[in-house]
Amino acid sequence: MITAIIVNFYSAHYVVRAVNSLLSSEDRKKPDIWVVDNSEDAAEADFLKSRLGGCCTVVINSKNVGFGAACNQIFEQTKSEWILLLNPDAYMEKGALEILRSFMYKHPKAGATGPIIYWDEGHNFLLPPSPLPNPWRELLTSPVDHVRARLAWLNSLWWRHQSLSIWQTAKPKRQRNLSGGHVLLRRTAVNRAGGLFDTRFFLYYEDTDLFLRIRHAGFDLFVVPEASVVHQFSGCVRHKEQWKREEMAKSGILFMEKHYGNHMAYRLAKKRKAGPSKTQSMPMITDLGRPQKPPVFSVPKKWCSGWLLEWSPNPFMFPAAGYLGKGDKAVFPREAWSILPPGKQFVRLGSSRNFLLPLKTWQWEKE
Repeated sequence: MITAIIVNFYSAHYVVRAVNSLLSSEDRKKPDIWVVDNSEDAAEADFLKSRLGGCCTVVINSKNVGFGAACNQIFEQTKSEWILLLNPDAYMEKGALEILRSFMYKHPKAGATGPIIYWDEGHNFLLPPSPLPNPWRELLTSPVDHVRARLAWLNSLWWRHQSLSIWQTAKPKRQRNLSGGHVLLRRTAVNRAGGLFDTRFFLYYEDTDLFLRIRHAGFDLFVVPEASVVHQFSGCVRHKEQWKREEMAKSGILFMEKHYGNHMAYRLAKKRKAGPSKTQSMPMITDLGRPQKPPVFSVPKKWCSGWLLEWSPNPFMFPAAGYLGKGDKAVFPREAWSILPPGKQFVRLGSSRNFLLPLKTWQWEKE
């Protein structure tokens, strides 16, 4: 039996879709689905109970206890060896859950597995693998001056290379980190790692902390590309974008302090961040203003046999979603365009075969 946990926060309409994707799975036994509501909203709670009360267990919290604590509630009162964590704005595609479970059953040292992640239903954009924060990256890739701006660009190219290795493979690949938004966990591995989530992380980085502990406990992490999920990233709680950014920043600091607080590179990075920063002038950015329809990019002839169009919320393209294609024009997919979060958008175009790329991006503003 698989226990599936979905935590809701003002995303009840998405939760129904996520639950339905699990009920229609090809697993030999349907998962035991738990939905925990953190919304502090009677309308959200009533919607979940009326739509899902007959097919899964709905738990209504009187206050928002945080993502990690909500998951722990269910983990601690269930016994199954397999635990699926699924974000409300994500859904598993046909057969994905059984593929992940079968892989873990055959590989007892696999502590957690994740699927390949699509951003849109049309399978145009792929979301990147999850980078593992470390103190050297914090020190060397913060683009506060010209030297580190170049290092930040090189880091993004390296991560582009890593992403392509996942997006273009047909075989399971060992990873250093995964996304907690769609992952199958082995309870034995979680227990040996000290339990599910550290509740000091209210939102974000609780999964990064867990996966690091799982690896330290002697288990491996894998992406299994035969399994796929659609995750309309940042689809939840768009009216609280600033709050989410603040929570991410706080949790990022907590993670670094917990695991690398005494590391020389981390201490140096903190000192440099505290000081004045110089204006950096790279990459070269072409501003598209506020376009009303998806932009079209001309592809140089030498890239027509295979290109990669990347999207990111920052100009250094780290991390970035990727759209692989061929031909002399790269059109930003309309479906992905419709689910872009508000704010500045950045795009980079280059050959899917080359490592080095021109220092060039495009940007536009979405309201």
